[in-house]
Amino acid sequence: MGMKKLLIYATHGTYGRDDDAYGAMLAANAALAKGLDVILVLVEDGVAMAKAGQDTAGLGLPNNLDDLGDFAELGGRLVIVEEHLEERGIGKGELIEGCEFTPLAGVAGLVAETDVTLTF
Repeated sequence: MGMKKLLIYATHGTYGRDDDAYGAMLAANAALAKGLDVILVLVEDGVAMAKAGQDTAGLGLPNNLDDLGDFAELGGRLVIVEEHLEERGIGKGELIEGCEFTPLAGVAGLVAETDVTLTF
């Protein structure tokens, strides 16, 4: 029958590491475009990916918010770990629209409902 549901676990923040966040977004959007159900879980420093108002003009890099917008339009599910937001001093009101939130303990349930998990 094949794989139907993918979970991508994004652990790194944007723009400061080679391309982990960007790679996670490419994989997520490609999987959605191929018809898979995709859950993108932002954990640890990855929670910064969903912070609204990012300006990357000075970095000369594409803005990950554009890719997150595509992800939402393609039907992806964006889930953010609450404790990791709190640890980094990011409030839920600072994030883009469409985010879901879960405690860290809830991630195991998300993993259980998917066929494959990738970590970036």
